[in-house]
Amino acid sequence: MGSSEKVDGRDLAIIRLLLQNSRSPLREIGRHVKLSPSSVRNRIARLVEIGVIKRFTVDVDYRKLGYEIQVLVMITAKPGSSERLYRRLCDYEEVAEVFWTAGPANFVCVVRVKDMTQLSHFMTTELERLDSVEKVETIFLMPGPAYSKEN
Repeated sequence: MGSSEKVDGRDLAIIRLLLQNSRSPLREIGRHVKLSPSSVRNRIARLVEIGVIKRFTVDVDYRKLGYEIQVLVMITAKPGSSERLYRRLCDYEEVAEVFWTAGPANFVCVVRVKDMTQLSHFMTTELERLDSVEKVETIFLMPGPAYSKEN
């Protein structure tokens, strides 16, 4: 970041407020950070322009959409196939997120499915048949409260 792209304490406070509720009115944010709504708008626009704020999104309750099972899938790629496997993993509808990792696995994927039948199909028919996959391990995430600084 150049000198014109510095992020100050007020910018960080604005970001924290947006993480709690990205639909907060500019006036409300301004009241918390002691700025006018137009100054808040300008700061948010600058944070978007310099890439600090990448996008505005919604927080979805996937269980209410019928996705009852969420699993972390740790995948070890065969040597020389990580790039190809990464691109393939990103194509699956069941895969919500893919993280490159340093550790025993090359990737950790967040997988959301409606039921065990869909999970079984994904694991055995899709993942395990990829020639670039060496090993697959799963961790089931329990329903209930989860913490994120972004919520």
